Amino acid sequence: MPTRSRSTQDILTQPLTLEQIQELQQDNRITAVLPIGLDEVSNLSPDELTDLLSLKLVDSDLLTDIQYERAGVQDEATVLLKVSGDVTTLLEAMELFADYADDEEEIE
Repeated sequence: MPTRSRSTQDILTQPLTLEQIQELQQDNRITAVLPIGLDEVSNLSPDELTDLLSLKLVDSDLLTDIQYERAGVQDEATVLLKVSGDVTTLLEAMELFADYADDEEEIE
């Protein structure tokens, strides 16, 4: 698991897996602390920033209602952001994909 424990104060080093998202989500929201390099975000628009945070948190751009706040500083080039977002769209898409894959297997 990419976090040391289930605390939202642990730093996420890899995107959460689908199983972790399902396990850790509360009221269809997932929250974690992410290290963000200042060089990664210095030239991003607000939309590009939320897409980046979504990819870093859940490895998809389907996270919605993304909110973030500074959680600390890791070093002079890296800030820690507490990021949360709604996983409803992501989970629905994954369910549709699984259903489609099941249907394809039945056809073969």
